[in-house]
Amino acid sequence: MIPKNINNILILKWGALGDLIMATSTIKAIRDNFPNAKITMFTNNLMNEILPQGIIVDEYVYLKKSGRYVEESFFKQLIKIWKLRKRKFDLAVDLKWKSERASVLTYLSGAKIRVGYWERIYNKCYTHSIKHPVGGYHEVHRNLDVIKQIGLEVKEENPLVYISEADKKFACDFFASNSLHKNNTICIHPGASKSNRAWQPERFSQLAKLLIEKYNVTILLTWGKNEFELVNKISNSAGKNTILSPATNSISRLAAIIQNCSLFISVCTGPMNVANAVKTPIVALLGSTDPADWSPYGEIHRTIKSPLVLEAYTDEDERKALDAIKVKNVWDIVDQRWNELKQL
Repeated sequence: MIPKNINNILILKWGALGDLIMATSTIKAIRDNFPNAKITMFTNNLMNEILPQGIIVDEYVYLKKSGRYVEESFFKQLIKIWKLRKRKFDLAVDLKWKSERASVLTYLSGAKIRVGYWERIYNKCYTHSIKHPVGGYHEVHRNLDVIKQIGLEVKEENPLVYISEADKKFACDFFASNSLHKNNTICIHPGASKSNRAWQPERFSQLAKLLIEKYNVTILLTWGKNEFELVNKISNSAGKNTILSPATNSISRLAAIIQNCSLFISVCTGPMNVANAVKTPIVALLGSTDPADWSPYGEIHRTIKSPLVLEAYTDEDERKALDAIKVKNVWDIVDQRWNELKQL
């Protein structure tokens, strides 16, 4: 347990879209426990799209990051932390659970109370630490366990994404202008961060055709950077009752579109985590991904794990793992889930 008179808090967390979204319930819980504290977050600028500054976190301090890699030198990060140290933080929360760099930065923040995961000699960087769980463990709980160890209360475990009123209107206007209705629209996001982590577009087309033929639904295809040709190809192959999502230039806009759908289907990718945050039921196709770590969080979702399970995956193994998931495997789950949703 820690004292309640915490007025100045630092959170450390940077990463890809999914990494950041899976930390949002922990960030929200910190705010709920200390509603009057000033919260500063050391992160990358993608976080501001997920939870704009001022919504939960008072201030973001950014490090430079490109894709999966931090571009900024450790020396520059040390300078930033040294400047932040002058704020005299009461509490520093390290949510980078396998980063030795983050452990050092947490220590150098000078916070009176420093919490994180135990990591060999870096355990000395914290005043409170817990050991890593053995085996698969969901990312949501990896984050939440950091603050639970110091007695913080967690009211809501589901991750969250902010949606602006303007983007809610944008999504509603798009659905209205295309005569789309939530109870009859299924969203498919066929893209992935890398081509070897994507399911074959021909299989998405077959799945879309089956859904259209049996249930007369509309398939809404969402897409990101460099994915327009992919969704256009799937749409042309699947034929009638498919429509391309408008370009979504922000996480908020993408979230608003997905929230207006009854079901979301994809591989393990950033937009899947967006769908998770807005509580749209998901059917997720997991190739190399361990469901214990990264399946959609919550009972409303369904996961299809590849039968090809290895200790480690090369790029080619990742492709083979997704190829091992056949259309029938997915159809059986989607068909069952759609019928379940219609009965609610």
